[in-house]
Amino acid sequence: MKTRQNAFIGVFILLVLLDLVTGYLHFQGLRQFTKPLILLSLLLFFGIYGKQLASKTYSYSLLALFFSLMGDIFLLYDHLSPLYFMLGLIAFLLAHITYAIVFLIQGKTIFKKEIRLVAFLLLVYGTTLFIILQDHLGPLTMPVIIYILGILAMAVTAYSRKDQVDPTSFKLVFIGALFFILSDSILALNKFVVSIPGSHILVMGTYATAQYLIVRGLLARKD
Repeated sequence: MKTRQNAFIGVFILLVLLDLVTGYLHFQGLRQFTKPLILLSLLLFFGIYGKQLASKTYSYSLLALFFSLMGDIFLLYDHLSPLYFMLGLIAFLLAHITYAIVFLIQGKTIFKKEIRLVAFLLLVYGTTLFIILQDHLGPLTMPVIIYILGILAMAVTAYSRKDQVDPTSFKLVFIGALFFILSDSILALNKFVVSIPGSHILVMGTYATAQYLIVRGLLARKD
């Protein structure tokens, strides 16, 4: 099993690099295949190796990965219509909600003092990001607020797993959640505020890292 999992890591890295290259070279036709393959490979990987997890953890995690895959597909076409960006936003919001459900199942009450501190720090970050974005959002102001709250909630619930799961599992998942926030922050700043050089590489690199760490973290859990 270990050999096959290591083989997957190699394939996953190859798929990510392929998408980074096609995106950098603006090969939009090829990106219709390379970008979805990243999440599709994680979905299949988790589907095969996550069966030993509790049934709710397994089912909701698969659902989160599926919503992420749909979000990736919708955002491929956001240059054609604002509708695709909104659909992508909704899909990823649903992914964050289902990830949060998984983390709550595995975690402890989110009202512990330490967790409240983490929530406060993340809220400060989210508020700062929104202040930077707000003058550029127009009709997307409320959807973006809801989305920011959704991804912050996902990160807080990821932290709630501390001391409730295998330490490696906790670290991988929480770091993955932070990478998810970083990826979406770069994407939002690039889309609404200022063009960031190499934004595609930064966004997809941090996004792929986030999803991979979350998946490996969930698989590292010892039920």
